[in-house]
Amino acid sequence: MPDTPATIGELFRSLGLTLTVRAAVAADDEEQAWACTLTRPDGRTYEIDSVAFFDVDPDTGEEWVVEPSPSRVLSVLAGGDVEDDDGGDAGPEAEAAARDFLGDDAYGLLTTLDASED
Repeated sequence: MPDTPATIGELFRSLGLTLTVRAAVAADDEEQAWACTLTRPDGRTYEIDSVAFFDVDPDTGEEWVVEPSPSRVLSVLAGGDVEDDDGGDAGPEAEAAARDFLGDDAYGLLTTLDASED
């Protein structure tokens, strides 16, 4: 990465990733769940079976559903709050898979950018 990206969106573009999104039925019947596929330029993919995104009003705490975006999907890779099919913690496995998909340097930058955008 010649110029270090300053945002998650810039990181997404610098890695040449593409995002495919489709509606998904979550295990808990969450209505606004999405299945997301990230694809690298070499064709390798990273699948997220089911995820929902919310924005929160900082003053009231009110939440509302928002659609996936490249930045939101990459933030999921950095977040570590991942459950397996049985509802157990899949954080360590998800982190290893995300690190393998993005590469150590890009994953490290992602986690730094994600923390700074919170």
